[in-house]
Amino acid sequence: MKSKTKPQTGPAGIAAITVFLPLFEAIAPDDFAHLVGSTDVPGEIPFMGHLEYHPAVYKFIDACYENGMVLSFDWEAWSEEARRYMGDPQLVMAASLNTCMKLLTTHLRAERFCDGHLEGVLRSGHIIAILRRFQQFAKSDNGVIRA
Repeated sequence: MKSKTKPQTGPAGIAAITVFLPLFEAIAPDDFAHLVGSTDVPGEIPFMGHLEYHPAVYKFIDACYENGMVLSFDWEAWSEEARRYMGDPQLVMAASLNTCMKLLTTHLRAERFCDGHLEGVLRSGHIIAILRRFQQFAKSDNGVIRA
């Protein structure tokens, strides 16, 4: 049986997710996701459907998990704090590395329980703001990341 070891977050992990910053900046807010209806019959109104994300979003989610950006913590209990950061971009600009990782974790985990959560934080620019903060960590201290 293979043991699954979680990669340590460091310069390589941050680099693996900040590559999505220019991609996300180039995607129009309305193009992060679209509703796929339950029917393809012209003129028929779909009664159910699901969100389908831009391919870059799925790659971003995978990169976050593969590079240790998703923490094991009580993200639901921390959700109120996450909402403070969502409502105040200045807080994100000054957030610690750990806080940025908690924000990503909260948003990625919330998507599993609430379809469309991730679309909302992508459309609003919140994920882009978090990625810009990660980019600042990557550029500071010659690549030495400080929490």
